[in-house]
Amino acid sequence: MKKTVGHVKMPYIFVILILVIIVGILTVRHFDNQEKSASPDVKKSTSTAKSKNTFPKGVKSTDWDLVLVNKKQPLSAELNFNKVTVDDKQIDTRIEQPLANFRQAAQKAGYATTLVSGYRSIAYQKQIFDNSVAQYEANGLSATEAKNKTALVIQTPGASEHHTGLAVDLAGDDALAAYPALQAEMDQYASQKWLIQHAPDYGFVLRFLSDAKSIQQTGIDYESWHFRYVGVANAKYMTQHHLTLEAYVAALKNANR
Repeated sequence: MKKTVGHVKMPYIFVILILVIIVGILTVRHFDNQEKSASPDVKKSTSTAKSKNTFPKGVKSTDWDLVLVNKKQPLSAELNFNKVTVDDKQIDTRIEQPLANFRQAAQKAGYATTLVSGYRSIAYQKQIFDNSVAQYEANGLSATEAKNKTALVIQTPGASEHHTGLAVDLAGDDALAAYPALQAEMDQYASQKWLIQHAPDYGFVLRFLSDAKSIQQTGIDYESWHFRYVGVANAKYMTQHHLTLEAYVAALKNANR
């Protein structure tokens, strides 16, 4: 009888051991999966913390060269700042030298440039916007279609960076000759490529980038000619991290800067 009992118990013990092993394996896998699912958030938090600590020293979201004007944050009245005339265009006096240095460097590299546009009053921006709408309507679009089409490439009055005096439309002469109306394809020319690549060295950034995320943030299609002065440190940081001014200012505010 003892032998019989022993033979009966052995299979049960074997089954129990197998079950214990299976439960152990499943438990380990469960915790592994939890760690993997949590890791992106951890990495994201770490990355965010690091980015907060690597902002240019002393920079604040309220600095004059980071003033943000767009469709979501339009001006209701003109800004008050000192203006200087360069090539029959007005700009903020504080960017006169950086712009001169930028253009001189381009000239030294073999690329003559044209300052197409600088400061625009809100009234003048309205005139530009209305003229574009009228042109689209003349081409057969409805009033609504014409306005929406215009809004993709021209800021509405009060929402243009040109009101700040810190934005310039700058083009290589050869690129401008090929696209006098200013088109994205200007960046096919070596002169415009040089301007885009070296802009941060002189405190400027290409303001309206070509990727979908940036366009969503700015509300404006890609413009290979529109440069905005933000200061050298900010420009290099924004370019390195591929940030629009909207994203950069938001990140500074989130970091209480």
